[in-house]
Amino acid sequence: MTTEFTIQQIADAAEVTRYQVEAWISRGHFKPENPVENGKARKFTYEDAVVLGALAAFNRLGPAPTVVAMHMAQLRFRAGRGSLFVIASERRAVTATETDPGNGGEIDLTSGHIVDHEEVIRLVTAPQVDAVAAVDIDQIEQRVRTSLGVA
Repeated sequence: MTTEFTIQQIADAAEVTRYQVEAWISRGHFKPENPVENGKARKFTYEDAVVLGALAAFNRLGPAPTVVAMHMAQLRFRAGRGSLFVIASERRAVTATETDPGNGGEIDLTSGHIVDHEEVIRLVTAPQVDAVAAVDIDQIEQRVRTSLGVA
């Protein structure tokens, strides 16, 4: 059986306010696993608290929640992968073609990666990457487990 938590419990675990959690849900930045049921308080999972903790950590670093939210689903499928969640802003030049003459310039290929500590160097030093933000998922999980009393 999965342990369920209240919105206040996961807000405390992620070190944000309940209002912030509600705002991120209403804006589509944070999508809890359990659907809302009319007349009942929504229940949240441990994974929800970890995802929320990562969103809050990125928010403190500065990336817009709309950008971070595009990559958050990776956290729910991170088993066996690295312990750092990295969002890298990458720009690629594209050239206009005869069939599409208005499509020249640069495109933004911002992407999220779950990597080991060693792989961060590869991302940071890639010539096309112009900005990187990273959070340590292991530390977020430890903080969430302590706050929620999960073993």
